[in-house]
Amino acid sequence: MRQGICALGALLLAAAPAGADQPLPVEILRVGAESAETTYTLTGTIEAVDDYPASFRDGGRIVEVAVEAGDELDRNDVIARVDATAAEARLRSAAAALRSAEAALVQARQARDRATRLLDEGNTTQSDLDAAVQDYLSARSDRDAARARRAVATRAAEDTVLRAIEPAIVTHRSAEPGQVMAAGQTVVTLANRGPREAVFQVPDIPELGAFLGSPVRLVPLEGGPGTSAPVSELAPVVGSNGTVETKVRIDGEAARLFAIGQPVVGIVTLARQTAITVPWTALTATADGPAVWTVDAADSRVRLAPVEIGAYTDRGIRIAAGLAEGDAVVGAGSQYLFPGREVRPLGGDE
Repeated sequence: MRQGICALGALLLAAAPAGADQPLPVEILRVGAESAETTYTLTGTIEAVDDYPASFRDGGRIVEVAVEAGDELDRNDVIARVDATAAEARLRSAAAALRSAEAALVQARQARDRATRLLDEGNTTQSDLDAAVQDYLSARSDRDAARARRAVATRAAEDTVLRAIEPAIVTHRSAEPGQVMAAGQTVVTLANRGPREAVFQVPDIPELGAFLGSPVRLVPLEGGPGTSAPVSELAPVVGSNGTVETKVRIDGEAARLFAIGQPVVGIVTLARQTAITVPWTALTATADGPAVWTVDAADSRVRLAPVEIGAYTDRGIRIAAGLAEGDAVVGAGSQYLFPGREVRPLGGDE
């Protein structure tokens, strides 16, 4: 690198115009570390922390969808209905079968009791009593089976109405009246009314790790009241578009300020730090990367100092490494320099 700089200097000296041996008036800045902070403005959307699909247990042809996306539901509110004709017919048949089984059980119990009494009086045989007991046990088993079938039919009839199992918000509607739904096919997607989160796609910048835990000011994109909440999660991988999914969890009453799916602006200011900032006019480059011209206090001659850029800001270029507090750096006029060129402050004595 040193050979490259010397060769560049020799080339520039050979091409220097008459008077190049006179000190060149340039802007000379004495740099120092100063407090700085970076503010990022992000745009994202509000999403539910937890959501889940709602579907019919047995499916069927939908006759009504009672909700729209964005509706708030209480426990047991009706979401949708399927055609209940077949389920209600099965329920009536099961109820009738149960009544018949219960009547048969009553008759079998009476016959068993009568056979027991007759045997005690010596008017029947043990085999007759055994047969009556067996008939009673069979009738009781039939009654129990009929009860189970009626319970299944009752549940099936109830399942023709899809209801909310808890207070929730409808985030998406996936079915329409007349549509035939399979068992378990999503009718609507629900989210609980608890916490929400703002989701942003943030470029994979070096400062991204500092986002985690940093407070974010959240306001609706269209304006209105906002709130502050910390960054709660950074995705562990970078997406195909070069961004990292970043989430800000909103708890308590603040969550009620935002609707699910609502666009939101997030403003995050990273922790205060100290850095050396130079103007844009100071930046030059070598074959090895960015550099600035510094002035040697002993002879007022310049040399190239390689630097590492920390960030580009509206105030100039933040230097991460390569300069120290008190260094004299050339600003305006740096494009006319070559290594070893003598300079003087712009506006100084001629």
